[in-house]
Amino acid sequence: RAVIPHHTDRDRQKRLLEAAGINVAESVYCGAKATDWDHLFGLVKDGRPSGYYHQPENLVPSCGPCNQSKGGADWLVWMRGKARHSPACRKIKDIDDRVARLSSFQAIANLAAEPQAEFRQRVGEQLWDAYWAKLQIINRLLVEADHAATEIRSLADRPIAPAPVDAGL
Repeated sequence: RAVIPHHTDRDRQKRLLEAAGINVAESVYCGAKATDWDHLFGLVKDGRPSGYYHQPENLVPSCGPCNQSKGGADWLVWMRGKARHSPACRKIKDIDDRVARLSSFQAIANLAAEPQAEFRQRVGEQLWDAYWAKLQIINRLLVEADHAATEIRSLADRPIAPAPVDAGL
């Protein structure tokens, strides 16, 4: 997520949502009070940028339970699926209307993912590749540190032997 572009244009976002009939005060997925902004299309897929960014065309109002339940899943599959807190699972009555509004938003926003190869070229292949190489090193070191922590815990969990009592006391 650290390398994903962040574009905020609140006026554009408001116009897009209004054009699709989406109320910013309620979760687009279930109708509860909106407390979050959800990325309609997840920012990360398989540990790499998905090609969708943090931008007005990819942000919709959501409640916390919907946002957390959906995660990076495809919004339509999630809405109609059996995931915990999904609209279908919660039996949201106007789910078809909500799907229609989101489909309209998606069409109006005309958002397409930028292929990772194009993003890599745009930012510079050397910088991009160096970034991912550093992340691999960090992840390897985290795994090694976790193994060491497990060993430390197992040694620390051993009972402490009581100190010998000096008989001359």
